[in-house]
Amino acid sequence: MSTDANKAIVRRYFYEVFNEGNITTLEEICGPDFIFTLPTHAEPFRGVEGYKGLVNMLIDSFPGIHFAMEDVLAEGDMVLTRWTARGNHTGKPFPTVIGDIPAQGKSFLLEGMSWHRIVNGKIAEVIANEDSLGLIQQISQGIFPRQTAPTPPEQTSPEVNKETVSRYFDEVMNQGKLEAIDEIMAANFAFRIPTLPDPVRGRNGMKQFVAGLRNAFPDVQFTVERQIVEGQKIGCRYWLTGTHKGEFLGIAPTGKSVKDVGNDLFHLTGGQIEEIWVSEDALGLIQHLGAIAALATA
Repeated sequence: MSTDANKAIVRRYFYEVFNEGNITTLEEICGPDFIFTLPTHAEPFRGVEGYKGLVNMLIDSFPGIHFAMEDVLAEGDMVLTRWTARGNHTGKPFPTVIGDIPAQGKSFLLEGMSWHRIVNGKIAEVIANEDSLGLIQQISQGIFPRQTAPTPPEQTSPEVNKETVSRYFDEVMNQGKLEAIDEIMAANFAFRIPTLPDPVRGRNGMKQFVAGLRNAFPDVQFTVERQIVEGQKIGCRYWLTGTHKGEFLGIAPTGKSVKDVGNDLFHLTGGQIEEIWVSEDALGLIQHLGAIAALATA
C-alpha cells in the first residue's frame, strides 16, 4: 500500500466513522486483530466490536461531533494525524476519571494526535493521545486554561530536521543545555501545550519553560518511541520519566516517580524548530502525583 492509500484509510476512519456516525465502516477498514490504545483508559480496546462501544459513547455524548485532520504524516505502514474535534455536549453524560459529567450544552475544541498502523490495507493499531484535561475544563468547571492557533512552516532538508529534533530531546530536554535552544529554535519559535493558557514564545520563553520543567523533575528523561518524517514536519511519540521534586502546575513536590506518554509534532524551517505542538496525558500525570482527588472536589 502507498502512503497516500494509507492516508485515505485514515480519512475514512475520522470522517465516516466519527463525523458521519457510520460505525459499520470500522468493519471494512480495521483488521481482525485491531487494537486501540488511549492513556486515559487502563486497558486497550481489542477488536472492532469492543471499540464500537467507545465510539458510540463519544457520539452519544457529543451528537454532531466533527473531526478535522489538521496535519497528516505518513511513512511506511504508519500514519500520524494531528486532529481537532469540535462539538457541543448535548447528549448523554460523559464518563471521565473524575466522574460522569452531565450535558450542559457547552461547546468544546478538543486537540489530539493519533498513530495508525496499516497492514494489508487494514488498520491494525491506533495509539492516540488527546487533551482530556482541556475537554473536561471546557464542558464542566475549569481545571487548566488552554490555547489555540497554528502557524505554517517553510522549507528544509528532512535529514537536517531529524538531527535538530534529536538535539531537542537529547540536549535540551534530557540534559538541560539551554544554550542549544539558541541554535536549534527559530527566533519566532512557539511551543503549544494544552496545560498552558498561551503558547511559550521565543527562545528565552522556551529556556524558562525547560528550566521550570527540570526544576520540577530534575532527572526528567524523554525517550522517543517512534517517529515519522514528512517534508518540513516531524512527529514523535515519546515516554517521559522523572521524579517530582519541585512545584509543577501548582502541585507541591511529592517525591513521586512519574511516567507520562505523549506526542510532539514539529514544524521546522532552515534547520530550526519554528513550532512544537504537544499532545500528552496531562490528566494521567496529575493522577500519578495524587492531585486528581483535589481537582475532583474543587
